[in-house]
Amino acid sequence: MDRLRELLAGMRARDVAFMSGYALYLVFGYMSFESPTVLTSLGEAGSFVQSLFLMAVISARLLVYAVMITVARRTASHVSSLLAVVVCGGAAATGFVVTRMAFQFAGFVPLADLVPWLVFGGLFFGAGDALINLLWARFCGTFDLRRVYLFVLVSNVVSLAVYFSVTLLPPDIMLPVGAVLFFASVLFCKRSLDARMPLAEEYSAPVFKGALSALWRPMLGTAILSFMSGLMLQVTARQDIPLATFQQTSLVTQAVVVGALLLPALFVKSRPSLGSVYKMALPLSAAGFLLLPLIWSGVGGLANACAQLGTLVAGIILWCMLASAVHDTKLPAVLLFSCSLVCTNAAQLAGTIVGFLNADTVGQGDLELTAVALVAVYLVAMVSMFLFKDKHLQGMDAGGDAVAMHAAEWLDDALEARCDAVAQAHGFTPREAEILVHLGQGRTARAISEKLVVSENTVKYHIKSIYQKLDVHARDEVIDLIEHAEHAEHAE
Repeated sequence: MDRLRELLAGMRARDVAFMSGYALYLVFGYMSFESPTVLTSLGEAGSFVQSLFLMAVISARLLVYAVMITVARRTASHVSSLLAVVVCGGAAATGFVVTRMAFQFAGFVPLADLVPWLVFGGLFFGAGDALINLLWARFCGTFDLRRVYLFVLVSNVVSLAVYFSVTLLPPDIMLPVGAVLFFASVLFCKRSLDARMPLAEEYSAPVFKGALSALWRPMLGTAILSFMSGLMLQVTARQDIPLATFQQTSLVTQAVVVGALLLPALFVKSRPSLGSVYKMALPLSAAGFLLLPLIWSGVGGLANACAQLGTLVAGIILWCMLASAVHDTKLPAVLLFSCSLVCTNAAQLAGTIVGFLNADTVGQGDLELTAVALVAVYLVAMVSMFLFKDKHLQGMDAGGDAVAMHAAEWLDDALEARCDAVAQAHGFTPREAEILVHLGQGRTARAISEKLVVSENTVKYHIKSIYQKLDVHARDEVIDLIEHAEHAEHAE
């Protein structure tokens, strides 16, 4: 429990309550996109409409994330949380109203005539969902890796408990309940952002490229799992599986996996090893696919549950890695998360379309082939993430102690002024200007990371950007340039 106290240190009880809004958002996602809960009032004929609804939702997400990438790359400043909340709430409200109206007419209007309205509602659903997702991403970016990992896992546990309660409610009120959960999450997110210190975000192209190079493997793995998730959701939605069985299978399997991830985070003092979590959890999910031909008839919805497990684990870990990168690099959270979410949602949309077009041809007799194919894709994801070693940036710590001793001879108050002049002349970001001072003092990347309490790779990304802007290749060249700036000042 010391880990929980560490997460909540310095927070008031009211702020902690507002943080539960992320769990409410997860429940909304379970109801709307990972099970047919919201559209249950349409009956069995709703499976076709649900597929179109989901494709509209994902398409809208992709559009929003693409727009956010363009906007965030042009300016590091972000819009106020109030404006973002208003736009998010307006888009979602439109989606809820249109969808609710379609439900009201479903009793006496042919379902085919309602499809355009439900798809239209799905587009606004997706836009609102993408925006609230980015708002919570901005909030998570204020935590370091340990705290965000614990926060996300605790939120998942709470969300599963709330979702279990929701499944006991009558089908006719599922859509209003989803609306209440969504707007409560939006409100709580706004209050949570206000309670945290604002992020001083800054965009640097080399740092951004460095962050992407460090994250592309988990992005690829999560995208592959998202494809499988979208595919299997369409296949299982066409099978004769009672909704209650579908929900219970998903609840039990996800509760077991999230519990297994949470317990070590609560009691182990060391920094969470996300790679180890991948290695332990994903093979277990892959093993589930191998057993599908044997237990499909006995455990309804297990194929979808297994696919969702892989996506759940990969999504949690990727989310935490993105939040940690935002925390360390000060890159705009909207930019970094949108780049990742574009990839995973595009893969999910592709899987949904493939599953939608082939769901009627995949039956119980085809599960052996399906299982083998899915396991093969799992193995591709594992290979892409673990057989390749991360390549650290080279050539940034050359120079050794001699450079440090040389720099120590002129550590005075004027150093910061000289570095500031160099930074202004070359258009440095505030973080780059700060690191330049440490470079001028002869510190290595590791020493700077310890001084600034950020990861060493993050410091290296900024150093690479500094080198590019100064057109140099080593730390001693940076020191020479700063010394020349001093001589230029004296000459004037």
